[in-house]
Amino acid sequence: MNSPAISYTSRTVLSLLIFAFLAFTPVVVQSQDYSEEEYNEFQAIQAQTDATKKFDMILAFLKKNPESGLTKYISAEYQNLIVDLQGKNQWKQIISLGTKYLNAVPNDDFTFSALAAAYSATNNTKGFASFGEKAYQSKPTPELALAIARSYLGLGNDAKFLEWARKVVATDPGNVEMLDEMTRKYLARQDMANAVKYSGMTLKALPDAKKPEGVSDRDWKNQTNTQYATAYYAIGSDAYQKQNYSAAITNLDNAVKYYKRNDYAYYFLGVSYWQMNKLDAAMLNFAKAYLLKGSTSSEAKKHLEQLWKSGHRNSLTGIERIYERAQQDLK
Repeated sequence: MNSPAISYTSRTVLSLLIFAFLAFTPVVVQSQDYSEEEYNEFQAIQAQTDATKKFDMILAFLKKNPESGLTKYISAEYQNLIVDLQGKNQWKQIISLGTKYLNAVPNDDFTFSALAAAYSATNNTKGFASFGEKAYQSKPTPELALAIARSYLGLGNDAKFLEWARKVVATDPGNVEMLDEMTRKYLARQDMANAVKYSGMTLKALPDAKKPEGVSDRDWKNQTNTQYATAYYAIGSDAYQKQNYSAAITNLDNAVKYYKRNDYAYYFLGVSYWQMNKLDAAMLNFAKAYLLKGSTSSEAKKHLEQLWKSGHRNSLTGIERIYERAQQDLK
């Protein structure tokens, strides 16, 4: 299943924004650990209404007076400024100001979250993933982990995707979206132990999976069929590699019931039935693998013809009947 680079639900965005944009209203300044000049600058910052000018004043104060007793109140003015910009959807300005702020105040958790939300809102997947990770360190939530995993999936960074997908399923073992994608990635790596592990979790979770809001019944059925097919194929492929042909047949047959266009599944079925001395079934599956014209097509045709000739006096006469039946089954 393909996922968009940043596939937030509105609830996920809201969850992130609630954390990132808590308003900090300055309290009455009571500390005397500041000079009169510093206090006058603080009042001027409070009075400034232009966002850019106010930010420049805040940054200048923090650079000039890092030990001032007013620092926490100045920081609160910055946070309220960002909150105000968020309310106006000024995401690009938040990115610009937040980046400058981190140059002066590194490792600021509020800014990490603010930038993550802003990059999400502007569909900057790479930016979101980077600052989403930093925000997660200070405020780990399952929703944020899911959003980060989806981002790395969209970026094609498999190692980082798997890292974050594992965090997701550790707290949400029923997340079939992540389980299915993990199965696919591990299959591609030929890491069969993990492919089988997450396939099993997928099959366990699918019966209770809930259709997401906004997804049609037809699309949901197609999606879950594909997920069933992938899970059964992974388990069947592992059994095939271990020469457990009975288990391979059971699972690969299930796989092609949910998705008929997997030439590898038919090829492995052909070999498995052949090994079980069920030659008619072997030939039919080799024919299907051939007709799909995938990577196994040439080898499947060779095996099919070999088996047919062995039972027909070394002749291919009549083999078209196998192809016709296979074509009907593939419809």
